[in-house]
Amino acid sequence: MTLMLSNGTIHSTAEPYAEAMLVEQGQVTWLGSDETAARLAGEGVRSQDLDRGLVAPGFVGLVGLTVQQADPGTVSEVLNVAVRGLGYTALRLRLDLQLADLVPSRADALRKALQAAAERPADVWPVLALHGLAADGGAPSISPVNELLDLAEFLDSDETAEAACLRRTAVSLDLPEVLPNLLGVRSWCSEAGRQLLLNCSAADPGVAVEAMVTTTKHLRELKQAPHPGTPTVLVGFDSAERSHWEQLLNTGAHVLLTGPGHLGTALSVGVPTAAAPAEGENPWQLISRHVHHSADPVSVRAGFNAQTRGAYRSLPQAAPSAGQLNPGAEATFAVWEVESLAVQTPNSTVSAWSTDTRARTPLLPFLEADQATESLPRLVSTVIRGG
Repeated sequence: MTLMLSNGTIHSTAEPYAEAMLVEQGQVTWLGSDETAARLAGEGVRSQDLDRGLVAPGFVGLVGLTVQQADPGTVSEVLNVAVRGLGYTALRLRLDLQLADLVPSRADALRKALQAAAERPADVWPVLALHGLAADGGAPSISPVNELLDLAEFLDSDETAEAACLRRTAVSLDLPEVLPNLLGVRSWCSEAGRQLLLNCSAADPGVAVEAMVTTTKHLRELKQAPHPGTPTVLVGFDSAERSHWEQLLNTGAHVLLTGPGHLGTALSVGVPTAAAPAEGENPWQLISRHVHHSADPVSVRAGFNAQTRGAYRSLPQAAPSAGQLNPGAEATFAVWEVESLAVQTPNSTVSAWSTDTRARTPLLPFLEADQATESLPRLVSTVIRGG
């Protein structure tokens, strides 16, 4: 199917002032003006009037279920709400397990849940999150991690699910529980080719940084450092100390902020940092909170990139063009109804932008501080691979 979208604003770094976009066979093939779009439209081309709406790359999010909740119907419903209700086009699906859940019967149930996820149009990155390890520093306390890795291998052996938009399963552990044995855990995950997510929400930032610096040094000496394509991700990490971010930069770790944090400092240092709002929250709300952060504000563009293009950087096997609407990229996007567009600077009450096309800065919604949910951009539709 060939689709021409026109009479809107297309958020594209290749054509920042594009009003129209042509989609063919699931890919963006052209961007330009409404005038040119009218000439290109013809037989065999379906036209869609955007009614001055914004077309932008879809968000990357995080949804979670306990293993008891993860039946096929619930998984499908949760993913459908995220995609059709909030504008997500890629999701980490976190499945929370306790030690008692590491049994064969749970493995079969999880496989069925992931098969249901594979039937959803969005790309899904499964994450097995194990909780309840004894933080006593003894090797037996982390032996269940090997069982977790075996479970991930079992789930990935389902070729049917893997072929249908599911990516290789990652594992997640609570940092305080594995801190005494973090070197062993990171070594095992690296050897297995598994991405490791460390939940740092209950960890002291300084302790987390020191642990990452120390274990990374030893892993490099052992030639067991994680592959750049599967970086260790610190979920829920944040720090007001610039030195913490500077030390993290040399570890190769990525950070996933799970609320408003010091995104500006992270980006200025160069630490790959993404953001994901609380489940069910309009993604634009978190962008607004980062823009109007009292201590570390960023531009709307930086906040938006942290939930789109930047978020793909920590997802294994993500396409290099993911999170962008440029010719040749996958036509995966969301259409939003917006009140006004601008190039908004950090913590500004007015937009700061240039009419000079050489500025080449695509427009995004203007976001007020403490903006009411009902006045945020409203999702019109979500399109994945042109469908």
